[in-house]
Amino acid sequence: MPLGVEIPLQLRGRPFSWDEAQQAGLSRHQLRTSAFRHVFRDVWVPANVPDGRDCRLAAAKLVTPPHAVLRGLTAAWIYGADVRQESDLDVHVGYPPGKRRRKRPGMRVGEDALMPADIRVVDGAAVTSPVRTSFDCLRLLPDPMGLVVADALTHLGCTSIDEIASYFAGQRRLRNLRIGERLVPDIEPDTESPRETRTRVRMVRSGLPRPVAQFVVRDFAGAFVARLDFAYPEVKVAIEYDGAWHWDGHLDDERRRARLRELGWTVIVITARDLYGDEWLGRVARVLRKAAA
Repeated sequence: MPLGVEIPLQLRGRPFSWDEAQQAGLSRHQLRTSAFRHVFRDVWVPANVPDGRDCRLAAAKLVTPPHAVLRGLTAAWIYGADVRQESDLDVHVGYPPGKRRRKRPGMRVGEDALMPADIRVVDGAAVTSPVRTSFDCLRLLPDPMGLVVADALTHLGCTSIDEIASYFAGQRRLRNLRIGERLVPDIEPDTESPRETRTRVRMVRSGLPRPVAQFVVRDFAGAFVARLDFAYPEVKVAIEYDGAWHWDGHLDDERRRARLRELGWTVIVITARDLYGDEWLGRVARVLRKAAA
């Protein structure tokens, strides 16, 4: 805990609002220290409280009225998908038609005509079901965030591509319905992070063939060598993403990649700096053309 910051007894072990923080004598400067974790706008939790569904629901309940339904990115987050962005720490909620919607800072509000099957009650809070959450995100969120959510929820086993496709097929006259439906074949349940979704989407939309996600490479004796972020197995081309790393981890990656090259693989490594440029996409295209020649 940072020197000079003590968590008031009444705020320990749970999320709390800005009003509660003020009453306990905390300032916004103190809340920005590493003693606390920012959950939603004007909602924090002591940093030593484990992140999990109970903590996330308790935080959401602080800012939502009883008749609201947690939806979109907030619903996905409740189910365990870490898909939120630092630029969007609002609570996403839906209200049944005819209910008064009270706008307030930190809350993104919409009106949802939901069927009973679209709602799950999770520890006393109404949350859109995983399939409805995927449906809403695919048709309403800016690209590629809908696929980020659908990838994450199918990876967690909360829903499936078939279930999402069936749900779309049963809907009529909803906003952006066809836009979302066209994205369903692009869902990849083997994706393990939002970064992987964004990388795959950039590859496919640049005209590259869709790669295999999380491809396992074994040596000639059948022993495990590596699990690749993306692969084109038929031509032994691998695309690996390097995030922030410690030196020991970097050395392990280099040894693994050297072993892959010994087995005939071409390994292309990209970083966060590369991701939103085009140079690496051209490099992948050139390597694939050469491998296929």
